[in-house]
Amino acid sequence: MTGRPAATTPREYHFPYFERARLENGLGVWTMPLPERELVSVQLVIDAGAAAEDELQAGVAALTAHLLTTGTQQLDAATFAEVTERAGIEVFSASSWDSAHAGFTALDDKLSTGLDLLADVVRRPRLDPGEFDRLKAERLNEIMQSRADPGHLADERFISEVYADGVPYGRMSAGSPESVEGLAIDDVRSFHADRYAPDVSHVIVAGPVDPAAVLTAVRERFGDWAGNGRGHRKVEAASRGGRRIVVVDRPGSVQSELRVGHAGIARSHPDYFAAMLTAAVLGGVFGSRLNLRLREELGYTYGARCSFDPRRSAGPFSATAAVETDVTVDAIRELLIQLERIRSDPPGEQELREVRDFLIGVFPLRFETTGGLAAALEPLAVYGLPDDYWQTYRAKLESVTTAHVARVAMTLIRPDEALILLTGDASRIREELDGAGLGPVEVVAAPQGPGHS
Repeated sequence: MTGRPAATTPREYHFPYFERARLENGLGVWTMPLPERELVSVQLVIDAGAAAEDELQAGVAALTAHLLTTGTQQLDAATFAEVTERAGIEVFSASSWDSAHAGFTALDDKLSTGLDLLADVVRRPRLDPGEFDRLKAERLNEIMQSRADPGHLADERFISEVYADGVPYGRMSAGSPESVEGLAIDDVRSFHADRYAPDVSHVIVAGPVDPAAVLTAVRERFGDWAGNGRGHRKVEAASRGGRRIVVVDRPGSVQSELRVGHAGIARSHPDYFAAMLTAAVLGGVFGSRLNLRLREELGYTYGARCSFDPRRSAGPFSATAAVETDVTVDAIRELLIQLERIRSDPPGEQELREVRDFLIGVFPLRFETTGGLAAALEPLAVYGLPDDYWQTYRAKLESVTTAHVARVAMTLIRPDEALILLTGDASRIREELDGAGLGPVEVVAAPQGPGHS
C-alpha cells in the first residue's frame, strides 16, 4: 500500500426509536424498544450529582450514589450481592457533576426482578454505617493513590488553579480529602432524603421491551414515590484568568505532566458542535495537530491531546501531554504555538473533512450495546436536549464549516489567558521557565494527604 485509503461515504445510521412519558409524580420514563436484542439495560438518573451538594459536604453525592448498591432496607450487602448474582443482574451506581444514577443490565426475563431491586435501591437504600465507613476509607485511599500519580495530580491541581476560589469546579467531583474526611452517615442520609425524588429523576429502559408494558411496570414500582428534590445549584464558573505557570514540585521526576488551558464552555453553548470539532482538529484524534507535532515530528511525548469538558456550566478546556523533563519548556512552547495556530491558521476543508469524517464514522460504535443506547438517552434527560439529538448528530457535525471553526477558535481558545500547570522536578526546570518569558512562575509542593494543599 502506497498511501492510506480514502474515506468513503459513511453508512446511513438511524438512532433507534424511543418513547418518553411522565408519571403524575414528575418521574420521567424513557423507553427504547430493541426487539432484536437479548439484554435489557435500565438506568435511573437523578439530579443529585456533585452540583447538588453543599460545598462543605463535597463528596457526599458520590458516596451516596456508591452506597446505593450496598444493600436495601430488606437486604444487607452480602444478601443483596447474592440475590443479584443469582439472578444474573449486573447492578451499578455512580455520580458525576450533573447527575447520579443507578441501574442494571440483565436478560429481558429478569426485567421485573431488576426493577424491584432498583426501586428498593433508590427509594429504600440501606445506607449502612459500616458500609459507609468502608466506602469512605476507600475514597480517601483513592485520593491518596491518585496524588501519587503525576497525571492525576496534574488534573486535580489544574482545575484548582483555573477556577476562582470558591467555584466548585475547582475540585474533583468526588470531593477533597478534607471534605470527605468530615462526612458522616447522617450527611448521606440527609442528602438522599433531600435530593432523591421523582420530580428530578428519569427511568431509562432499553432492550426487547414494550413501551406500554414498561410504563405500567415503572408506575407500579415508582408511581407512589412522593416528594420534591432540591436539585442542583447554578455554578458560576468564574476563572482566575491571566497567563501564569504553576509547577507542582515532584523532586526526582523524570517526566513533566503538562496541562495548558482555561475555563471552557457549558453543554448548552450554541457552538457546541463546532467546539468539539475544533478540539478534535487540535488534539482529539491521532492525526491532530498537537499529536503530529509533539509526538510524530518532535518525539516529545507518546501522545498529546486537548478537549472541552462541557457541563451545565463552563467546564475546563485543556491541552495535555507527558514529556521528558529536559524538553519541558520546549514542549510548553509548542503547545502554546499550536493553540495560537488554530486561531491564526484554522483548518482548511481537507483537514476539517478528515477529522469530521472520522468522528462521523466512529459515531455508531457507541451504540453497539443496550447499555450504550440507554446511556445515550441520559444527556437528553439531564440537559434537556431535543428528541432528535442523536438522529441529527452527524448532520450537525457535517454542517460545521471551516469558517465556523475559525470563529470558534478565536473566541473559545485563549492562549493569553491559559494556565500552564505542570508536575515535575522544579529544580531542573525552574531556571529555564523563568527565562522563557511565558508568564510568572510559581512553585508549589505536591500534596501529601488530608490537611495538605
